[in-house]
Amino acid sequence: MSETAAPSATATAEASSTAALPSVAPYQPFPPAPPEVLDARFGVPLGTVGSRITWFVLAALPATVIGTARALTPNPLGHGTHTQLGLPPCGFLMVTGFPCPGCGLTTSFANMADFHFIDAARANAFGVLLFLVSFATIPVALAGLVRGWAVVPLLERMHIEKWALVMALVSMTVWVTRCVTMWLW
Repeated sequence: MSETAAPSATATAEASSTAALPSVAPYQPFPPAPPEVLDARFGVPLGTVGSRITWFVLAALPATVIGTARALTPNPLGHGTHTQLGLPPCGFLMVTGFPCPGCGLTTSFANMADFHFIDAARANAFGVLLFLVSFATIPVALAGLVRGWAVVPLLERMHIEKWALVMALVSMTVWVTRCVTMWLW
């Protein structure tokens, strides 16, 4: 009978000693983050001053590129328009005789800025898509700037990584197609 009473007495002693200890919060190296403040209309987290600066840059860069493209005269060869900016001719094209993935992008942008869609696609079909994405970036970035949205949460919501992958695949597909057709002809 004493054998059965001893374990229960030990269990009671352990339970009473742990009940007397104060509760301690787990160690946190950083204080907890404050709750996110959301834009009531769109449900996007609001950002900081750094977010507004980033949105400004994301609006200004494509606007500058499109404005510059508008000022250029597209080269009728379909490439080489970038030399009007003081840049050298494409070294890849000069060495291999094949266009690089970027060959014709400046010409394509200049044609798109002048609303010559067929000529833009002939210069570099990827340039048409890249121009449209650049153009669409401007109002989104301006909205983010005005509304003060946090950049990363909005880009995650838009699945920007998937769009970047699609753009890369389209770029490489256009380039390979251009090289194969040049080689075949």
